[in-house]
Amino acid sequence: MADNNLAEGAKRFAAKMDLGAYQEAAKVKSDFGLPNDMLTDAVRRAYDSNMKKGEYSLAADLAKRYELSTDLRLDAAQRSFQRKIDSAFYRAAADYAKEYGLSEDAIRMAAISAFNKSMDYGLFKNAAEVADQFELPVEMRQQAATKSYELHMQAGLYRKALKIAQKYKLPEELVEAAEKKIS
Repeated sequence: MADNNLAEGAKRFAAKMDLGAYQEAAKVKSDFGLPNDMLTDAVRRAYDSNMKKGEYSLAADLAKRYELSTDLRLDAAQRSFQRKIDSAFYRAAADYAKEYGLSEDAIRMAAISAFNKSMDYGLFKNAAEVADQFELPVEMRQQAATKSYELHMQAGLYRKALKIAQKYKLPEELVEAAEKKIS
């Protein structure tokens, strides 16, 4: 009886996957307590379909969620990552590369591009956050934080400038300058 129930669940799961109703398929999997190894064929068809349509993020998500081979997950994730890079969504690409286990070089390249783009647009606080989040060289962090600090000081936002100086461990004279303006 239990095998019959699992077979029925697998059949329903496959039907939902074939329709592209991935959330509903996940619910069927949960409701029936289906193990991933019973679902491999249906997931692989959905993966292949998404790859053909260029829906690389969906394919990578399916591969990750349903434990398809690492090679399949990385292939889809690499293609999605490259699309993000080509569209100049560098920070999203860096986050994505980290989430899907792409190479450290890919993560670093995207993070540096995100940092440089933020610096070019005068988004210094954002650049400092990117440098911090992705552990870019200290010099990059300091450069962006210093520029952000200077902008906040010029705008009269002394408390924010002080927070930046403290967070990014800027030179003590900058901390003192902000504290002096506050008092």
